[in-house]
Amino acid sequence: MDRFEERRINVAGTDTRIVVCDKQGAPATLFLHGGIPGVTPYCSGAHIWNGYLHSFQNRTLIVPDLPGSGGTIQGSQPLTMDTIGQHVFGLLSALSLNTVDVVGHDLGGLIGVWMGLSEPSRVRSLSIVASPMCPPAADGLDNILLASPPQPLWSRESQAWAFERLSLVHTHIDEPFLDTCVAASRGVAHGKAISYMKENYARTFAPSMTRVRNRLWDACRNRGLQVPTQIVWASHDPATSRESGMVLFNAIAGQQQASQIHIVNRSGSFPFREQPAAFSHIVASFEDAILDQHSPAGC
Repeated sequence: MDRFEERRINVAGTDTRIVVCDKQGAPATLFLHGGIPGVTPYCSGAHIWNGYLHSFQNRTLIVPDLPGSGGTIQGSQPLTMDTIGQHVFGLLSALSLNTVDVVGHDLGGLIGVWMGLSEPSRVRSLSIVASPMCPPAADGLDNILLASPPQPLWSRESQAWAFERLSLVHTHIDEPFLDTCVAASRGVAHGKAISYMKENYARTFAPSMTRVRNRLWDACRNRGLQVPTQIVWASHDPATSRESGMVLFNAIAGQQQASQIHIVNRSGSFPFREQPAAFSHIVASFEDAILDQHSPAGC
């Protein structure tokens, strides 16, 4: 089985926790977790991917805690899509990685879009996974869907409730997973994100998400998203519809020939946890195909 190790990386003064499976000389895939720090009613981070990435063979896997989540405390800058995206590029530079495949779930999908729009030469491919933030008029998680969670927020019971509401298959919501989520809720990063978002979510963070969506739709109307992109949606995602995924795909595919859409059957908002075999096959096959196109033999 692949060996994952935890590392601490200094990124422009921000102590960043990452989990890495390093295979020397192999192409790298970056996994960006979802969840809006201090807002989403579950505590996200690299642990969201725990145990579900071993099927990715012959690749270096990089799984960070993004600023405000897990073990990465928000730095001195405001928490926005721009600062998170810049942080990710800074992390890649610190790891001496010029180009990576990006897999972004939920908010991580919109961060991947920001990366593809800002520095497309550094994104070999992009997989947008169950991301209600990316389609037009996307407001994130449905207020009704996650209304009235058990109190206190981010307790074990409250987080289990949120995962159950968002998932079709509940077997992935086990005690070890909830242990990591509760540990994240007690961390300094989460506490600081809560305080920051109380004052700045509506004023700073939410508008930054809107700006990225506007940039994406402007790009789709003109030159297009200059990154091979696939949309990985789920058949029973209560946070977004299959129709929204198709709208996103059609907009991107209009100008980007290397684009695909896949619907993972029998899955809710976490297809990589609920249907890991199907998810890993879809994503790895797309990445391998793009890599083959750029290899000397494929030229």
